[in-house]
Amino acid sequence: MKLRLREFELILSISLCVSAAAQAPPQVVEWKGAVASKAVMRAGTNIIIDLAADVQSGWHVYGLNQLAGGPTALRVTFDANEVAQIAGATSGTLPVKKHDAAFDLDTEIYDRSFALHVPVQINQHVTSSAKLIPVSVRFQACNDRVCLPPKTVHVPVQVEISQSK
Repeated sequence: MKLRLREFELILSISLCVSAAAQAPPQVVEWKGAVASKAVMRAGTNIIIDLAADVQSGWHVYGLNQLAGGPTALRVTFDANEVAQIAGATSGTLPVKKHDAAFDLDTEIYDRSFALHVPVQINQHVTSSAKLIPVSVRFQACNDRVCLPPKTVHVPVQVEISQSK
């Protein structure tokens, strides 16, 4: 009897793990970030952070510009930090414009790998050394059948700040 109870507990545990994994939203977009230039960065200078996204086949991410009542627009922000701030509008790969039947609106999408360029200003009083800029990307991914809930991912980008002139 004890053996059957242990077998039942083991099967139940495995079933719960499989069920939890099946309910977790898939990871359909992989994000990477880096500084665009290898030039020396100093306090007060402007740089560009490049974000690269790799979208799984069959999925798409909505672009930076969306109409009201539509999908969640792509947004790049920085978490609170003492290193840098966004210094202008994000640009990058041009999105594909298409009518989205799910929202009955014209939308902008990325349906494969794409890049974003974020203008950044290093703060005036940051000390020299390696620092992390805490970049956050909020996006919504969909395929032809389902839209995942909007998601925010954190993409820390390392910068090397120098005090030399």
